[in-house]
Amino acid sequence: MVLAQNRHWRVTLARKRAAAVLVLGNLPGEFADLEGFEVEIPLARWNAIVRNAESDRKLLGGVLLDGATAKDRVARVVGSDPILCELQRVVRDATVALIEAGVMLIAPAVEES
Repeated sequence: MVLAQNRHWRVTLARKRAAAVLVLGNLPGEFADLEGFEVEIPLARWNAIVRNAESDRKLLGGVLLDGATAKDRVARVVGSDPILCELQRVVRDATVALIEAGVMLIAPAVEES
């Protein structure tokens, strides 16, 4: 099931619905070596992607590193402004799709007392 896609990224729901798979493709020549870069993110960790996609490249890279098939390419993916910008957009779109599909819920943070 395709959750979201844009010019460079496609996000699908894994068969067992326990993970989202991000795949990079349709890249211009200078990024051709990144074609087919893939990351599988367990839905239990999706919040870490959402939280870090817009704020911290290094933390986002760390989350991506855990599920990347080509770990040596993660730094280049998060270091490229055009690729990162498209990743940020597809993460937002995929999050909305996950919520609409009933796979994820929005809930207030638990207050610690």
